[in-house]
Amino acid sequence: MDGRDEDEFVAVAEVVRAVGLHGEFRLQPLHDWYAPLLGSPYLRWLDGAPFAATGARPDGEGAVVRTADCLDRVAAEARVGRAIGFLRSSYAEPAFPKPPEGLPFRFLGRPVVTAGGAAVGTVAETRRYAGRLVLVIERRGREVLVPAVAPILRPDDGLVGPLVIDPPPGLIDDAEASVIDDRRD
Repeated sequence: MDGRDEDEFVAVAEVVRAVGLHGEFRLQPLHDWYAPLLGSPYLRWLDGAPFAATGARPDGEGAVVRTADCLDRVAAEARVGRAIGFLRSSYAEPAFPKPPEGLPFRFLGRPVVTAGGAAVGTVAETRRYAGRLVLVIERRGREVLVPAVAPILRPDDGLVGPLVIDPPPGLIDDAEASVIDDRRD
């Protein structure tokens, strides 16, 4: 395993404000947000209590949500600043809702190798550029940005083990060249 706790909490949204007088609150999406999770039994509060939306409507990139135990504005305001998410281990459940490309959290800390078996580095971070997920790989003290798209990233829906990439010519080599150029200065 990559050293991560299988029951690590993965935050997907944060309550940012109360909405109206009847206990609704707005969720601000975080990096691993996926709206279909709202209707699933996998969401929970950071303290481990189950999170069950009894109603939700889109609000920009986020959602305005209602839960059975939040009946007025005071209760909604008390939730501001709290995070909702899921346990890392639940991602492997067959019924867990996930987008076709998976959720970004699963790449963090995993080693990356080429199809030929050469070590590239370790995923330190994920970012979104123009709607696409990019892996930030630590390689010899530098960041190498690798698009997490086929055919560059081989399909992988797991949580452990190496990620396999088929980098086009120059993707990894260009990162190496910048390291060499910096040493010449």
